[in-house]
Amino acid sequence: MAPILEKIMTGKEASPFILVKDTLEQSGQVLGLELLSNSPSDHAIILVCAETAPDRLLPLVKGNQKKAIVDCYSNPLGWVKDTTSTTNTSSNRDAPSDNTTTVTLTLRNIRKATKVITDLITSQRSNFTIYFDSLSQFLIASVPDTFNLLRSITALLTDADSYLSNSSSKPQASNSLAHIATTLITLKSSEALRQDQEDFRKGTVAAKEFCYLTVDGNAWDSAVCEVEHKRKSGKVAKETNAYHQGTPTGNLTVVNVWDVVGDLPDIEKMDLEESQTSDPAANLSFNLNLTEEQRKAKNDTVLPYLKTQESTGAIYYEPDAADDFDDDDPDDDLTI
Repeated sequence: MAPILEKIMTGKEASPFILVKDTLEQSGQVLGLELLSNSPSDHAIILVCAETAPDRLLPLVKGNQKKAIVDCYSNPLGWVKDTTSTTNTSSNRDAPSDNTTTVTLTLRNIRKATKVITDLITSQRSNFTIYFDSLSQFLIASVPDTFNLLRSITALLTDADSYLSNSSSKPQASNSLAHIATTLITLKSSEALRQDQEDFRKGTVAAKEFCYLTVDGNAWDSAVCEVEHKRKSGKVAKETNAYHQGTPTGNLTVVNVWDVVGDLPDIEKMDLEESQTSDPAANLSFNLNLTEEQRKAKNDTVLPYLKTQESTGAIYYEPDAADDFDDDDPDDDLTI
């Protein structure tokens, strides 16, 4: 049976709102772009850039679908007048013109961004996939306006439409986003998970306020994904998967968690080996070791409670009339 993450990526499991929850230890851009690349070819793609420059994000998007960019990154404070432009991003002269509409907006005016995004959706005249590179920047500007934006987009969704977003926001907002999302994917660093398991085995688990980033964190080639998917029937499926990517431009493959994290040590087996190899009498100031003759005499000694004893008594019981009762009428008060 295919993992849930693979079904969502291939479109076998419908999910209109996919929320990728990432952290500083593990970015969600790789997974988000892979989900975006699996959008149907007849979908128009709308990129909402709040944390990544459009000229850096656009080359990472695979596919030849028609694209529109809402640039909330270049002018976050409104120092420059909002603009709308159309450019040709096709690299082949013989290929059809691939026009990309770019709208530059200030991030502080989310209500205007809501109107621009909804107008772009209605003007596409086709199914669409909208991608937010980060909802955190919107939530920092205004939490109510951000949820109104998401509600406006949700109202325009059909069964064939979808939108993706990355989030590493405050816990209160994250819980609300997870409630309205149909699929929540929480990313964890594979190296951090391996280290946590090792620390747990050693009993040196650090408190969250003392956590720190390592050089092995935020890997682009692998991550552990905790998937919570809500089906149309109302059932909720939870599963822990992982993904692996061989090259930065290669395809993403869903694998087993232990294929990424590695085989964790068997704690019980390691504890047993440590107890067998350690000698408790090694560092004592006196000798507790036995000679071969003493050990043989000890093993040959039969203790009293180990002697086989024959039973000398038995209990016999014969039921009388009082024991003859009906299971259906134990009180004998239903007889007519």
